[in-house]
Amino acid sequence: MSRGATRRAWIRIAAALVAAVAVYPATATAQFADHQAARAAVERFLDVLGNRQLDQLPALFAPKATMVVVRQRDGQWSHTTSTVDEFLASLKAQATPTLFKEPLTNVTVQVEDGHLAFVRADFTVVVEGVVRSHGVDYFTLVKDGGAWKLLNASYTSKNGAPPK
Repeated sequence: MSRGATRRAWIRIAAALVAAVAVYPATATAQFADHQAARAAVERFLDVLGNRQLDQLPALFAPKATMVVVRQRDGQWSHTTSTVDEFLASLKAQATPTLFKEPLTNVTVQVEDGHLAFVRADFTVVVEGVVRSHGVDYFTLVKDGGAWKLLNASYTSKNGAPPK
């Protein structure tokens, strides 16, 4: 390779590196924003649910969303799967609804291509200052019209506070 060809090759490599560095911050910023927005959508869902604002829940879900509950009670595991419509109907049918908080810890968020997100978190359900149950939440979200919507909410549930 001639000296001129070598120089041109190095110039092309340098230009490619400059372009890559210039694009990276924008990509990282967009990804961070998606992570924050997906987590905020989950936090909003839990807040609305815990405060029994049932009329606001449908807007937080994607069409045909599902709920999966895996419970351990008296040493036995069981699970239920429902559509979001069935889930909402069961909430509306509760004779004595309970307000609760569901603080999350150990939250991880993964976003794929800016349109699919997966949120995993440990949780406790707190009623009037007392931890009633704990477990792990798993949420799958899709970006729909620019907003993150729940496609699936699944969780495990065990009575009482988590072991220390």
